[in-house]
Amino acid sequence: MPIDIASLKIKIRSLIDEINHHNNLYHTLDQPKILDSEYDVLYSELKKFEKKYPKLIFNDSPTQRIGVKLLGGFNKIKHKNPMLSLSNASDDNDFNEFYVRLKKDLNKKDIVLSAEPKFDGLAISVTYKNGIYHSAVTRGDGEIGEDVTANVKTIKSLPLKITTTDVPKILILRAEIYMNITDFNRLNKTLNLAKEKMFANPRNVAAGTIRQLDPLVASKRNLQIYFHGVMNASLLGDKTHMSSLERIKSYGLPVCELNKLVLNLEAARDYYNYIIALRDSLGYEIDGIVYKVNNYESQELLGFTAKAPKWAIAYKFISAEAMTTLANVTFQVGRTGVITPVAELKPINIGGVLVSRASLHNMDEIIRKDIRINDTVYVKRAGDVIPEIDRVSIVHRKNSTKIVMPKKCPSCEVDLIKISEQSTYKCPNEYNCSPQIMQSIQHFASRKAMNISGLGESLIETMVDNHIIKNYTDLYILDIKSLLNLDRMALKSSTNLIDSINKSKNISFDRFLYSLGIREVGTSTARVLAKSFSTIESLMNTDKIQLEMIKDIGPIVGENNYKFFKLKKNKDNILKLIKNGIHIIYSEASIVQEYNGMTFVVTGVFDNYKRKDIEDRIRLKGGNISVSVSKKTHALILGTNPGSKYQRALDLNIKIIEESGLPKLL
Repeated sequence: MPIDIASLKIKIRSLIDEINHHNNLYHTLDQPKILDSEYDVLYSELKKFEKKYPKLIFNDSPTQRIGVKLLGGFNKIKHKNPMLSLSNASDDNDFNEFYVRLKKDLNKKDIVLSAEPKFDGLAISVTYKNGIYHSAVTRGDGEIGEDVTANVKTIKSLPLKITTTDVPKILILRAEIYMNITDFNRLNKTLNLAKEKMFANPRNVAAGTIRQLDPLVASKRNLQIYFHGVMNASLLGDKTHMSSLERIKSYGLPVCELNKLVLNLEAARDYYNYIIALRDSLGYEIDGIVYKVNNYESQELLGFTAKAPKWAIAYKFISAEAMTTLANVTFQVGRTGVITPVAELKPINIGGVLVSRASLHNMDEIIRKDIRINDTVYVKRAGDVIPEIDRVSIVHRKNSTKIVMPKKCPSCEVDLIKISEQSTYKCPNEYNCSPQIMQSIQHFASRKAMNISGLGESLIETMVDNHIIKNYTDLYILDIKSLLNLDRMALKSSTNLIDSINKSKNISFDRFLYSLGIREVGTSTARVLAKSFSTIESLMNTDKIQLEMIKDIGPIVGENNYKFFKLKKNKDNILKLIKNGIHIIYSEASIVQEYNGMTFVVTGVFDNYKRKDIEDRIRLKGGNISVSVSKKTHALILGTNPGSKYQRALDLNIKIIEESGLPKLL
């Protein structure tokens, strides 16, 4: 039976939108609504689809990217070494694939791995200068984090001074901040007695405390820290990850005592089972095991993907489950108008988290699992975010009613339309349906788009509900007077928002295109379009055939763009934005694509250039960036401390360009 690609794309799109929503709740707002394990299930499902159908990978897929936007209130700091996330293994098959790939890539019979419990806390980068505690920065989006130096300084287990003589001038460490379960329970008891809102789990305490603007709050909570990585290990002269951990342990820094070397696959499995047996007695929460290739040289050879190191994986624990009643089903409207059914559950405690809602994804999923209102359902847990309904207990079924997709939009009551054979429905009223309007404004103002700070979800909702704005074009005719009439909008916050809006008026062509929310136009596709057209007017007036002929665009994306720019409303919005002061910068489109088809590798540290800037400039000229040197590499761009890539390039007689040659290259 042939695969319905259109329906499959809709399913993948729905998964991406749901995961991105929960990423925002979890990482940015510290308000998770689903369990970690359930998030992992969604993420794993998406990865499997993308692995099987690589041509259906969307540019805004969470697998393609590192992360999400930061909260305001703290100074933002660029990480000297990006804090990448880890790939996940959800079962033995995933872990076996990882191990087999390591053996193949390194050409070894067995791989020595470090094995470490995965603490469920807040990831942090800590810097010591000359042995003195200097700064602490949250992971943020992996590239830029928040300066939380003062709050982290209050953690009693954090040494403020390293007294040993062999500590390097600058020591950059990766750590995890967490709270012991006993301290968590004590805190919640205190909050409950004071009739204050309690925390959902220890991770939320850690995240919320460290991101308090008042360090005094942090000082009153007994947070803990442990260190699990050296981000500039070359300065220590160690050859392995475990030797670096032993070294920083000798400095007096807290390192997990359960860390262990495993010499082969069998030993790795034994360690997993050992930690599982200990889990309930540890006194703190862990949600898996992190395995890393121990040898630094091997790590260098393996390299990275855009999102994660190839030499490490987080093996998540098997999820727990519980039974409860599906009390009702509500229907949510997404940014693109797609209707998503949401299960309203009889509240149930799973792993210390009170769960009351779960996404049902779409009607196909409901039919496949035969889920009905009033059913007794098994809720699958995998962490601290909304779970998934895994299956129905048929033996308990009585007085259940089938779930029916509404005929009208739950928000604007416009007739829904069916957009695929797989029972996916959409509200077509995109310009007058409040949820669609609000989410399109959120997308428009997001960091990767117009980057308007201070424009959060609640404020957008308030402005739309009060008819201050009807769509994102109205942002540029806002005045302070209209903002001051809103609740919780004082003069300073109103002025800051207007300033941020004005600052966004000068915008690159690619980011402007991304901000428009064209279906399936993520940041990468937006860059392709920006390179291919000299102005927004030329793009708006092009035909479908021309769009489809552009490399990396294709018929589906081409048609989406063609339809978008043919709608008078969309054209009017663009012209209105330009009329209201938006200045689109077209410099990227005019750059000659002189490196088309050429592949470059950038390695080492540069005195006068940021590595990312070098890579971006090469991409603008049509070149490709690779993380590893091969026979197909056109040139190696060489900084100081290059590692093994330099020798590899010499062995293969690859052209080497040092920093002095970059002005001519770029």
